[in-house]
Amino acid sequence: MAKLKGQHCTILIDDSALSPQDVSDDIESIDIPDEYDEIEVTGFTEGAHNSIPGMPGFPVEITGTFNPAATTGLYTVLSGIVGVASGHTLTVQVPTGVGAPVSGDPEFEGEFWCQKMNIATTPAGKVNLVASLRVFGATAPAWGTVA
Repeated sequence: MAKLKGQHCTILIDDSALSPQDVSDDIESIDIPDEYDEIEVTGFTEGAHNSIPGMPGFPVEITGTFNPAATTGLYTVLSGIVGVASGHTLTVQVPTGVGAPVSGDPEFEGEFWCQKMNIATTPAGKVNLVASLRVFGATAPAWGTVA
């Protein structure tokens, strides 16, 4: 497979009504770390720290443009779900060619809750939005393919 480019990624986030909204145009970056907790298992007689991997975390970070457009704007979608204790589907589809993702392209999907949403600006600049999503529920998010 060729190197992938994020230029035509499709990013969908469920809004407060659990309707997927395409916020791709408002996203500048999305960070999906495949991160695991560290469990300390060092014994008293060992000469160094010893640990094993724990549960995966997938702490997703989104940076984008503040867009208050009704229903589809990134701010509108996230402001309706920030701090809400329920799962909202996040879907990230990455095209392998030029243009929109198609069947068989890589896709990351899972249930998340929005932990925080920060809005920042400077007088001379645009208004930015940074959000943190955390896994919600018993099923870990996973990479698969676009159906």
